[in-house]
Amino acid sequence: MLTISACSAEELNCALQSGHFRLQLGDLSLKISSIIPEFNAAFSQLYADHPASLAGGDYDFDIAITPPSLWRRWFRRNANFELCGDTPFMPMEVGHAHAMFEWGLNWAIATSLHNHLILHSAVVEWEGKGVLLSAVSGSGKSTLSAELSQQGWRLLSDELALIDGDLKLIPLARPVSLKNSSIDLIRSRHPSAVWGPLARNTHKGTIGHLKAPRSSVDKNLVPAIPKLIIFPKWTADSPLRVEPVGAGQAALRLIDQSFNYSILGVKGFERLVALVRAAEAWEIEFSSLDEAREALEDLVRERG
Repeated sequence: MLTISACSAEELNCALQSGHFRLQLGDLSLKISSIIPEFNAAFSQLYADHPASLAGGDYDFDIAITPPSLWRRWFRRNANFELCGDTPFMPMEVGHAHAMFEWGLNWAIATSLHNHLILHSAVVEWEGKGVLLSAVSGSGKSTLSAELSQQGWRLLSDELALIDGDLKLIPLARPVSLKNSSIDLIRSRHPSAVWGPLARNTHKGTIGHLKAPRSSVDKNLVPAIPKLIIFPKWTADSPLRVEPVGAGQAALRLIDQSFNYSILGVKGFERLVALVRAAEAWEIEFSSLDEAREALEDLVRERG
């Protein structure tokens, strides 16, 4: 299977337009169709290292990025996210199409893959040990996971933790979505990092997507073993604070951040209990990414 970077722009556009393109995202195969040049260009840049097929084949999700109408293909240009022919979201301008794809894919995974316990959490790995970064939006988890991915940590996900029946963390390394001031922060710290085009004036402000490291993408079929659960909290000018969280409290927090705990019922409860027994939970409040990274590396080594 080729990587997208090995395909010419003409080959990629032809496959996307004809419905023959397949993206391999870990264990998932995605059929992706698009006739929107802005999306195709951003997609090929951000997913350059991912394996793909231009010759069709089986797939798990059928995703299309399309204009709402023929007229909107040429005038006042908008784009829809389609999943199996349905359009669950309002159209967005074509400059936001790649951001809409990422949001839509998160939604599709979170509402469909119920053979996994799915948590709102970034997932990273250091020295062979899986670490969940679970928190509400605005806590700094995506910024922290972006920083770690640029500092040699393996990125499994910046948004969704997929936990299978064997308590393994299933990788889905893909672009990290960052907002507003976090974009400039990570850009200033890692000037050689690859970014897609910025999506400005979205309902979340300015959105930037940081390309996942090739080393993480290459391990997208290798699960990780959870060793730590971290509840990060970024606070301006705060000194570093690292405190343990009890298993019961950790479970309650994770239930609040789960997409399908109630759907899984007893299986969800059993998997969550097994998770908090297998992985110690800690809360880290920070204002410095360097201090947070060093604290996490110390915790991983101490729990080795």
